[in-house]
Amino acid sequence: MGRVLLDIETIVDLSTLEANVAALETAIDELKASHLILTETGDTLTTDGTEQNVYINDAPSGVYAPRNLFIDFTAHTAGETVVVREYYRIKSGGNYIKVDEATYVGVQDPLLIHIDLKDNRFGVKVTIQKTVGTNRAYDWEVTYKI
Repeated sequence: MGRVLLDIETIVDLSTLEANVAALETAIDELKASHLILTETGDTLTTDGTEQNVYINDAPSGVYAPRNLFIDFTAHTAGETVVVREYYRIKSGGNYIKVDEATYVGVQDPLLIHIDLKDNRFGVKVTIQKTVGTNRAYDWEVTYKI
């Protein structure tokens, strides 16, 4: 087996490189361990009297695992009534089919409304429609599994 002679600078560079690689491997392992399984999206929607999409995932690329939708009713006053509807599409190219509907009249307690979303393959949407009162802004957030 042949021997390679290295000068002292090369040895230092190799040990520095090995230390850097080890540090990088540790950082990658820590990042993997800390990566959350859930992610989120959200926004603000101002009602306008029509049925509006609060959240929609119209054509997931595979089985989609949404978890929770939260809607903030802080701006909702005694004078407003809104209807929140939940729909799922159960076949490719099919129509959305309503699975749930809830009417919220007046000031809400609690102010944060929660909808437990279901796994699906072909699409999910949640809508809101102001039927009485003034248009209001509703913050919302969805968490889903990645």
